[in-house]
Amino acid sequence: MSPSTPGLQKAPRRPRRLKVVGIVLGAAFTLIAVAYVAGTLVFTGRFLPNTTVGERDISLMTASDVERVLVDELDDYEVAVSGQGFSLRLTAEDAGMTLDAPRVVERMLSDANPWLWPLEIVRERDEQDKLAASFSEGHLGQTVRAAVEDFNASAKPPVDATVAFDEGEEAFAVQKEQAGTALDAEAVIETVNEAVATMEPKVKLTSAHLQQPRLRSTDDYLAEAASAANRLIKADVQLTMGGTVAAEADPALLSGLVSFDENLMPSLDEEALAAWAGEVASSCTTVGSERTYTRADGKTVTVAGGAYGWTVDRDALIDLVKSSVAEGVVGEVEMPCTTTGTAFNGAGAQDWGARYCDIDLSEQYVRFYDETGALVWEAPCVTGTPNGSHDTPTGVYWLNRKQSPSKLKGTNLDGSKYESTVQYWMPFVGNVIGLHDADWQSAFGGSRYRNGAGSHGCVNLPVGSAGTLYGIIQEGDVVVCHW
Repeated sequence: MSPSTPGLQKAPRRPRRLKVVGIVLGAAFTLIAVAYVAGTLVFTGRFLPNTTVGERDISLMTASDVERVLVDELDDYEVAVSGQGFSLRLTAEDAGMTLDAPRVVERMLSDANPWLWPLEIVRERDEQDKLAASFSEGHLGQTVRAAVEDFNASAKPPVDATVAFDEGEEAFAVQKEQAGTALDAEAVIETVNEAVATMEPKVKLTSAHLQQPRLRSTDDYLAEAASAANRLIKADVQLTMGGTVAAEADPALLSGLVSFDENLMPSLDEEALAAWAGEVASSCTTVGSERTYTRADGKTVTVAGGAYGWTVDRDALIDLVKSSVAEGVVGEVEMPCTTTGTAFNGAGAQDWGARYCDIDLSEQYVRFYDETGALVWEAPCVTGTPNGSHDTPTGVYWLNRKQSPSKLKGTNLDGSKYESTVQYWMPFVGNVIGLHDADWQSAFGGSRYRNGAGSHGCVNLPVGSAGTLYGIIQEGDVVVCHW
């Protein structure tokens, strides 16, 4: 063998090494492929790790296993609803819960791809939504609604914030809303549906489940409504009659005449104003009404009828209040009347001043009092014959006129006519009944008016006394004729 040639080297054995690497890689790939296929086979029809239905772990369970779990849990399921004084217990049957377990499980399984199990096993998934979507809310809602309606029948509904008159502040103010105790059926149904969907055993109702007021005190337009209403009660009018305050249109009263429309815009209530004006007119009108007074000598007298007194003009009063409100009038204003008196002391009381003529039919006596209430004239009299035709009418009157002399004409009971001339004629009932001198009377006072000496209704006086009275009494003076 010839010696090696200097400078030449032996070549490396690379192909053998590559073959070994290839064999190793092939074996590894084969193992991976086998493992992948095996995993795919395992997870086909079985739930991947980290899979739950709500709080129930169904990892690695088969479809049939999960079906049995869901059916068993549904059979045993019931939910207790309580809170805010309400209590209700429902079974799955009460709630109308039905479950197509195979279809639900099929939908759950379709949420994961077993061929991608290497990636899927690290992902967490909750299939609760598939279960919840399978329950029907219709029957459950009807059951819960019926129970809530029964509860609300005795519960206190919420009270909206509103605008009302504050007597302490003498102004309209926003009144805060109140929640009440009645439940909001829709809110309760929604919460119960959510609990049933996740098969929760308890539902706790809170104040959020109560019916809520529609209007809240923080709503800006409530404050605006209060301000608008307060502008309507700025007026403060004292309605006077004879210098006496007979009625008031003040903020306290006007607040009761303010009404609000559906948008809480305030205005004067026309019907309420008319009703109030009617009451004032009725209570303050004195013409013909019964009055009780105490005469200067201490005698208490009650008299009714006559043409004298106050007559409040209702329509004019309504217009006066409206204009006062519009202009914000403050102070005393005369009560609008079609007839007026000289004083006002309230319904049923003396509505004339100290100056008046008092005709006492029971005493057959006439008195005249001056402005100070002093008795300045008096005399006996003879009044009308009490036969129903010639009675002297009772009541409170004005002296209509004075005439001297005057010719009186009339009809006697037998139908014959009479005509008499008097020197002092002072009528107070039209121009028919009045005080006058009667020189044909032989005497005055006592009971002569009952015994054939009675007049045709007038008040007969001695000639001298009639003359003196004629010089004192004036047209427009009050004449009170009573028993």
